[in-house]
Amino acid sequence: MDHDSRLRWFAREVLPHEPHVRKWLTVRLRGLEACDVDEVIQEAYARIWTADIDRILNARAYLFVTARHIVGEHVRRSRIVAIQLMADLDVLNIEDDGISADRQLSGQEEIVRLQQVIEKLPPKCRLAFQLKKFEELSQREIAARMGVAESTVEKHLAKALRIVSEEMKALSGEPEVRRVDEGRFWNWGRG
Repeated sequence: MDHDSRLRWFAREVLPHEPHVRKWLTVRLRGLEACDVDEVIQEAYARIWTADIDRILNARAYLFVTARHIVGEHVRRSRIVAIQLMADLDVLNIEDDGISADRQLSGQEEIVRLQQVIEKLPPKCRLAFQLKKFEELSQREIAARMGVAESTVEKHLAKALRIVSEEMKALSGEPEVRRVDEGRFWNWGRG
């Protein structure tokens, strides 16, 4: 495709969707300071411009997915990420034949379940878990912030992880895997 044809396609198929992606980004990027809406949009335009446009079936969806990927790259490089931002990225609502409504709903329900499980944690376990998983603090930093010993933080994290894991498995319907007491297992039958 020649330059003028590509330019017309871009103006007709991509540019009209900028206000929608800009609105989505503005709401979602509130937890990611190092990521600028204008920069994300410009990077998305650059990537779409160099893409094989004959293979783009839905330019709107392609623009949203491209912007989402760019934000994801920023998130991976960022030290602190708000849980709401991660949730928003996971449930991005794009009108595309490739993403079913059931799949979108399932993802949203999974995030809601996780948030509910985290809210049920004992307060100190919840705080330690949130500081570790969402603010990516070290155990030493968590101990200092909570005013407890590092060994206490370790116990809170272990308990929180166990509870979250068990609750999420129970909610998903997965069978529970139980640990075998190795002493009893190896001595079994030696009577």
